Amino acid sequence: MKKNIPRIYIQNELKIHQVLSLSKDHIHYIKTVLRMNIQDIIEIFNNTNSIFFAKIIYLSKKIIKIKIFEHQFKNIESPLYIHLGQVISKNDKMNFTIQKSIEMGVNIITPLFFKSTNTQKNMIDVSHKIEHWKKIIISACQQCHRNIIPMIQNAQDIFSWCQNNTDNSINIIFHPQSTLTLNDLPPCVKYVRIIIGSEKGFSKNEIFKIIKYGFLPIKLGPRILRTETAAIVAITALQIKFGDF
Repeated sequence: MKKNIPRIYIQNELKIHQVLSLSKDHIHYIKTVLRMNIQDIIEIFNNTNSIFFAKIIYLSKKIIKIKIFEHQFKNIESPLYIHLGQVISKNDKMNFTIQKSIEMGVNIITPLFFKSTNTQKNMIDVSHKIEHWKKIIISACQQCHRNIIPMIQNAQDIFSWCQNNTDNSINIIFHPQSTLTLNDLPPCVKYVRIIIGSEKGFSKNEIFKIIKYGFLPIKLGPRILRTETAAIVAITALQIKFGDF
């Protein structure tokens, strides 16, 4: 099987010899973007540790049918389970953070906000963005060959999220003035929650409050990082230390 086979996500149970009619979005992608033809091969992933290979058996203006002919087991998930709590940043930065964190192995993303008089309006705005962010996640999985779709949760108040730790994970906030580093953590970390601030960062009082909720202040270096840089650096460091980088 050649390596550079286009991948699409189909949210169904799949099996060998199954014939599928593709959605409008997939038809546009296959016909207009990829310019594929009859008998061309497509790789399908469906939120399991399986991939399926199918051939295009029918192609017209509005209909594409494919037939599955092969199944393989493929697990490339990291042994480190990462839950990213990301304070909502500006559109392009948030999109970038979500895309790159998925490529680097994050399992759950929770958008975070601070309660204010505009909370209700902000929640309405964010609810519209969740579907957009889900599409970014699927696209990132398609590109980086992840087969399990990471979850994006509904937006939460930052301090409510910090208090709600039910998965026995190690909780981390990255703080350049801390004396602790990743080397001070236990040698075998399997579950971790990390919190990353927005463009303006956290105030001293906010950091103090987050630490009171059980988050360990960890130093990655002496420099102040942009929000999208901080997420990438933090995830990379964790994957090198405890994951599969």
